[in-house]
Amino acid sequence: MKNKKLIAGLAAIGLLAVSAAAYFGMNSGVQGGLLEEDAFRALADIQNEKVTYLDSEAVALSNASDMDTGLRAQALEAYNKVNEERASAGLKSLKWDQNLETVSNVRAKEASQKFSHTRPNGSQWCTVNSKIQAGENLAFGYDSADEANTAWMNSPTHKENILYPDFKKLAIGIYQDDEGTNYWAQEYGY
Repeated sequence: MKNKKLIAGLAAIGLLAVSAAAYFGMNSGVQGGLLEEDAFRALADIQNEKVTYLDSEAVALSNASDMDTGLRAQALEAYNKVNEERASAGLKSLKWDQNLETVSNVRAKEASQKFSHTRPNGSQWCTVNSKIQAGENLAFGYDSADEANTAWMNSPTHKENILYPDFKKLAIGIYQDDEGTNYWAQEYGY
């Protein structure tokens, strides 16, 4: 009898492990140029620690002027499209924030190295400057603001950040790698 219970228990654990692996395997991959994970907003544990994480080295290496004029124009066009979506939903427009622009440039470049909400150094996405980072959307491979915005709006988790009513600020950075692939980072703030 004990063996039957043990076998049934092990089978249940095995089924749970397979189910979890299937769930995370399906939901952690990159599809359509978006990171298919939940909408990322600043974690309560970071906010509750009352500690500001600031990667001053990464910020120093990034400058709003580092983005070429054409990419910056696309970023501003994508910003306008976000505000059009918010207006259609009856929400207030977001203000472009220069500090978030610096952060978004850091995150866009980092996304080309590791396409994840975890930074290449293993820290959380919001540690570039946790004092101002409150949400993030990433994308890659889109050549225009229309394409990137359409992809974000077609993804429920990315759309949730775009239409999150408490956000007040936004900036978008685009980094183009040597192969010509664009990496997009939307950084939101309160």
